[in-house]
Amino acid sequence: MSKRLPLIAGAAVAVLVAGYFGLSAYSSSQAEKLIEDWVYDHELEDTLSWKSVSSSPFGGRVTISELQVEAGGREPSLQVAEVIISDRSINDERTRLRLRFNGVEADNRALGGLSSLGAMAGGGFSRGMASARGFEPALISGLAELKPYDVEIYVDIDDDAGTLETELAVDLPELFDSRVSYRLSNLRDLNRKLQRLSESLGGDERGQRAFMNELGELASSVERAELQSASFSVKDRGMAERSIALYQRYNTPLNPTEGSAEKQRKAHYEKVVEQTEKDCSREFKDLPKGMKDGCELLSKALLGKVSGVELTVEPKERVRLTDLGDLQDGRRSKRLLDRLDPQLDSI
Repeated sequence: MSKRLPLIAGAAVAVLVAGYFGLSAYSSSQAEKLIEDWVYDHELEDTLSWKSVSSSPFGGRVTISELQVEAGGREPSLQVAEVIISDRSINDERTRLRLRFNGVEADNRALGGLSSLGAMAGGGFSRGMASARGFEPALISGLAELKPYDVEIYVDIDDDAGTLETELAVDLPELFDSRVSYRLSNLRDLNRKLQRLSESLGGDERGQRAFMNELGELASSVERAELQSASFSVKDRGMAERSIALYQRYNTPLNPTEGSAEKQRKAHYEKVVEQTEKDCSREFKDLPKGMKDGCELLSKALLGKVSGVELTVEPKERVRLTDLGDLQDGRRSKRLLDRLDPQLDSI
């Protein structure tokens, strides 16, 4: 099965949700009835619960209040103060949808799903914390617990244009804000394929075979896709300052005869960062033009002199998703990076 299917996971979620709300303007009671039917059809009565459902007068916005997800056993639990479904445009050719989750609270197991995102923002700070409980970037930066956070997903699938645009935003109070977005083209009938896939979920053995067939067609379609643009950004909201202070406090060899402990910690940390920049420049000396200042930017980030970084990609020539595997090939990666034309900047 295609390794690139995760790139359209957000699109699949959007189509699944959109399929139960359609184009009509629903009253609050109608919207709640649709959700109840969906929960019943998928045997999720013991997993999902909520306090109330409201809808805007013209049905353009549906709000679910105090959503709770409890799978039981060893599965993670999740609470969301508010789920907002908006910006809806749904038909056979197109699905556009925005999902916003405000005030997300998760137990320690559910937070494990954010670890990879935290690693991108926290760099090497996660080493040695494999046995720690909770969300590692929070713990390592001195935050005792993760406060309720917000997540937003936007998806626009257009079969007429053969494109998919998607954005994911995660805002973690006192840690960082992160944004990921990309646009894919050369996707034939992706919206229709995802709709058929959602319709074939569950059911008997025949339905399961239909689901696998649809999944295979979807994988083939994604393999032909081309990358039009992409961006990734991380903006600090307190994690860097706390992490720097903790590193200085617990990783500085102090000498009582050399004066102020604070000055010693600062000087030692600056030397560590300076060496890190040198090592980075040595290891990544052949970076593309738009990333030539990457090691210097890393140094500034480690010193807290920039609040965030953003990586943008707009290929100068055609780049298929299958080409991205060349990034793991030392001989071919340079040519692919030149095509991708990545730009790294502070924000």
